Amino acid sequence: MRVQEYWIANWQLQQLELYCREAAQLKLIATLLADDEITSPLLPGFGVRVQRFFI
Repeated sequence: MRVQEYWIANWQLQQLELYCREAAQLKLIATLLADDEITSPLLPGFGVRVQRFFI
């Protein structure tokens, strides 16, 4: 089974890049800033503000 989703955290910019697998490639879906909320269809009911990753 391949990883379906990647989250790359940049602590210097306090942002997350969200990549999802489409066919055999990863596609950048969103760049989320500190005030944004990250959710995922792979984690039903999960949601957290990005800034929580950096405190």
